[in-house]
Amino acid sequence: MAERILTVNDLHVSFDTYAGEVQAVRGVSFHVDAGEVLAVVGESGCGKSVTAQTIMKLNPMPPARITHGEIDLAGHDIVSASERQMQSIRGKEVAMIFQDPMTCMNPTKQVGKQVVESVRLHAKVSRTEAKQQAVDYLNEVHIPNPRERARQYPHEYSGGMRQRAMIAMALSCKPKLLIADEPTTALDVTIQAQIMQLLVERKNQMNTAIILITHDLGVVAGIADRVAVMYAGKIVESGTVREIFYEHRHPYTEALLRSLPQVDSTKREPLMSIPGTPPDLLDPPKGCGFSARCRHCMQLCKEEQPPQFTLNGEGHYASCWLLHPDCPSAAERGDRS
Repeated sequence: MAERILTVNDLHVSFDTYAGEVQAVRGVSFHVDAGEVLAVVGESGCGKSVTAQTIMKLNPMPPARITHGEIDLAGHDIVSASERQMQSIRGKEVAMIFQDPMTCMNPTKQVGKQVVESVRLHAKVSRTEAKQQAVDYLNEVHIPNPRERARQYPHEYSGGMRQRAMIAMALSCKPKLLIADEPTTALDVTIQAQIMQLLVERKNQMNTAIILITHDLGVVAGIADRVAVMYAGKIVESGTVREIFYEHRHPYTEALLRSLPQVDSTKREPLMSIPGTPPDLLDPPKGCGFSARCRHCMQLCKEEQPPQFTLNGEGHYASCWLLHPDCPSAAERGDRS
């Protein structure tokens, strides 16, 4: 049985603003095992990045608050950990690849020196040894002429190379968990494939657990083992890649997949879109967060949060009143087409 690296249980995260309390994450639970890739998908603002940053305690507190829940990372209680404790956990136990490496790298420092800092922060090695390790890591992520490139600054790298350098820094301390927050945003398709392949290589070599945050379902299909679909601060469905793509049961998951262009389809069908907008998490809905946009919506959906239903045995879950055994048929509900 694979080692359990991360367990998140009933996590609630809020932000205190002048307008009021933004309930960004509302009861999220999931786990990740060693050597496993968990993809977290959903549209912008659903709470994906806030959840990931909370695991590393990167959200400034205040205004952020963990109002409820538990996070166990390789035996560490993250919720109660102090900033001093988190400094030893970040990098060693968990590392993060950010969406835009240009804003996360120091533009005034050579890339190699930034990798050296990462190495020396968690490993007791000399500066000379750390420099050699930095060159080795740049070489491992397929940056050409790594010794020369290590002396260059971030602006001298292309977008794909900066992302590779960010991966080198993240992996330099051999973390048990790697969080990749939309690592292929703004990269062309060829470079996206190379970055994803690089993550798979690192996972296989080091048995690293990966949380991949993305809205690109094509990327998910190619790399993930399991998928968690988020909407309005909640995980509305989770399961294996096959279960989510071919046996999905939540209307939001269905809507996401219907909005994808079907290259091999023989039918001339218009590309579907999801009408409406996500709910305001300053005042989240009393019932299901997706009810206002759902073509299957019933009165109960607007009034009460749906429980989590287990589907197809253990591991596939969805939160939707349609899955209740007493739910009326589509004709009785009067579903919108």
